[in-house]
Amino acid sequence: MNKQNKGGFPDPFAPIVDKLSRGYFLKYAKAIQAQWGNIDSTSSLFGKRNREFEINRDYANGTQDTSIYKQLITGKDPNGGDGSLMNLDWSPVPIIPKFVRVVENRILSRKPYPSVEAIDPVSRAERENKKNEVNAAIKNKPMLQEAKQLGLATNLDPDILPDTTEEAQIMGEGSFKTNAEIAAQVATNLTLEWNDFNDRVYRRAVHDLVVLGMGVVKRENDPNYGIDEKYVDPRRFVHSYTEDPLMSDLSYAGHIESITIQELKRRAGDQFTEEDYKKLAESVKNKSMNDASNFGSMNTTKSGRVQHGYDDYFIDVMPFEFISVDPIHYEMKESRFGNEGFYHKGMEYSTPAESVFNREPHKMYVQNVMGATIVVGTDMIFDYGVKKNIPKNVHDLTRARLSYSVACTNLRDMMPKSMVSSIKGYADQLQLSHLKIQHAVAKAMPSGFIIDVEGLEGVTLGDGGELSPLDIADIAMQTGNLFWRSRNEDGSGSAAPIRELNNTVKNINEFIGLYNHYLRMIRDTTGVNEAMDASTPKGDALVGVQQQAIAAGNNALYDITHASQVLYKRVCDDVVKCLQILPTESVLYRVYEKAIGEHAMNLLSSFRDLPMYNFGVLVMQEMSMEDKMMLEQNINQSLAQQAINLEDAIAVRKCKDIEQAEKLLIIRRNANMKKAQEAQAQQQQMQAQLAQQQQQAAAQMRMQESQLQAQVKGQLIQMQGQVDMQIAQIRGQFELQKEELRAQATLGFREEDQAFKEKLKVLEEDRKDKRIDKQAVKQSQLISQRKDQRGEMKGQQDINPDDFIQGLV
Repeated sequence: MNKQNKGGFPDPFAPIVDKLSRGYFLKYAKAIQAQWGNIDSTSSLFGKRNREFEINRDYANGTQDTSIYKQLITGKDPNGGDGSLMNLDWSPVPIIPKFVRVVENRILSRKPYPSVEAIDPVSRAERENKKNEVNAAIKNKPMLQEAKQLGLATNLDPDILPDTTEEAQIMGEGSFKTNAEIAAQVATNLTLEWNDFNDRVYRRAVHDLVVLGMGVVKRENDPNYGIDEKYVDPRRFVHSYTEDPLMSDLSYAGHIESITIQELKRRAGDQFTEEDYKKLAESVKNKSMNDASNFGSMNTTKSGRVQHGYDDYFIDVMPFEFISVDPIHYEMKESRFGNEGFYHKGMEYSTPAESVFNREPHKMYVQNVMGATIVVGTDMIFDYGVKKNIPKNVHDLTRARLSYSVACTNLRDMMPKSMVSSIKGYADQLQLSHLKIQHAVAKAMPSGFIIDVEGLEGVTLGDGGELSPLDIADIAMQTGNLFWRSRNEDGSGSAAPIRELNNTVKNINEFIGLYNHYLRMIRDTTGVNEAMDASTPKGDALVGVQQQAIAAGNNALYDITHASQVLYKRVCDDVVKCLQILPTESVLYRVYEKAIGEHAMNLLSSFRDLPMYNFGVLVMQEMSMEDKMMLEQNINQSLAQQAINLEDAIAVRKCKDIEQAEKLLIIRRNANMKKAQEAQAQQQQMQAQLAQQQQQAAAQMRMQESQLQAQVKGQLIQMQGQVDMQIAQIRGQFELQKEELRAQATLGFREEDQAFKEKLKVLEEDRKDKRIDKQAVKQSQLISQRKDQRGEMKGQQDINPDDFIQGLV
């Protein structure tokens, strides 16, 4: 395409009145058609890209044209009817479909999901406040749980709060998010779910990125029908010239779609007459699948609507849109009171010729999206004008974006380069090798024998009869017995007349080697090695070697993976911005309001209350199968080491991102290790306290034992003293009796009783003084014995009986 082919486009600086006219849109549509050429032409840009895309899709489906193989194998015209084609299976080997499925499923297996984050200063401050609130709640989690048990209301549910702030940052996707971010993320996921985007649109777009090198999605938003993300076939997509694979600088874009005239009537309504539709049907009645015999048929429905036979005819229409830069006029005007005001004057303005007050015009250029739909090959154009509900960035209201989200893996001269287009040549050579192998196998002769007829002639059976060589060969085949002459007529010996002839397939190993060579070339080109598709897993291969091979394959496929992520991100960006500009009086607004809540929609629709939330979208992906296997190994190893418990393993497995899961696993391991260390330290402290208590108990027992021994010893000493005192008393009594006897013997029994009593009383007083002296001496001895100054006193059992009796005497 000629980069400077801009002469057919209308004036981009034309006044807004001219731009909104039907002629302006018709001229723009004609210029697009002229730039891309005829749909059916093979020399136009549209035809070249269409032919390349169709060939790639045939190879990706394993249904490519086999005529080139027939020409290379036979060397003659396969359609000439000369009967020279060999009896081979010309079905293509489905190698490319396998690689397409491996790459496509590898991308789709890591299901993407949007993570909406507000990037404006107001939201950052609000997020910081939310973060502080969550951190404070985590620190006071036990108190919040007690309050919840008592039935008190809390701002945050303590049961869903993580244990640490690190876990809140990793696990809680909405822990530190503001209410507006949560509302935007929920609404975005809900919109994608309503569109069945991942399974219906995104899957086909990823397949196109692998096969064609381009993926296209179109957004259509209507207050009554909702935000609709539609798949667009890249084969029928047209756009302005660009060298950017992500096509972020497009000035116009459109696509061609086939619809029926009845669908055209529904879309265009009363913008065309029935005569216009009839002329259109006349021009296409012999094209596509249109049946010319139904052109004149007509019937009337029960509702009174007339149906024509040509209503089912298929036609091509091209919805298109382009960026228009237009001025917005403002006026600074002085009032009669001398005050100056700044007033919006719209897109059309002219300064009044005569004005009492001072006026100063100002203007600002902004981008608008204009669009229309044209019936291809005609001048029938409808729905032209400025597109409504176009999402814009609040921080740059002068810019606008088309409703097409496009991404390419590579782009040169408007032709994308895909993975399939890079390996088509190797697939052809691999197919030829496969056909050559078939040819070699077909031409191989069966196993047989070499029979020397001369050596079998003239063999007799002894009864005069002779056997022919064929008879001998039959006997040898049936019985295993071979009859032959070992000597010729001249007497010379002869070799065995029947020798086995083995089967040989010529060049079969060379063809197999060629087949493997081109298969290896396909692997090297695509990057899908044996470790990635698990075609030849090796049990002795080290884990590091397998990971390196998988990493090498991921690097080779990065352009496709990156393009798919960019496409997904752009779709989510458009959805978020469209949600912010939904009219509050529309049916769709009320639908979202019921789905995500009135407060959430109020936050999202704050477009008029500047500064509104400026959202950024991050495309997150679930972990791949290799990541899941590696994570599962780490979890099992941690469980075996008792570094985590079962609840921790369940929480880690719920994570979608591998980095998120690994961080959470590290946090849980560290937390459990810290708890184990604290438990071990507590156990050691308890053991130390127990040992100390045992020592104190032992010391106390020893003290009690000493006290008991001292008490027993004191009691023994006291008992000994008591015994000694009793013995002293007995001795005193004995002494008294002895003295009485002496007194009686001395004074006589016949003395007067009074005198005897007086003498006896004097004697008692004397003995009493002696006893007191003895007791004083005994107590002095006891005191000295207690102070370990004397030995132990003799007990009563130690008293000499002779002394006792002598004392009595």
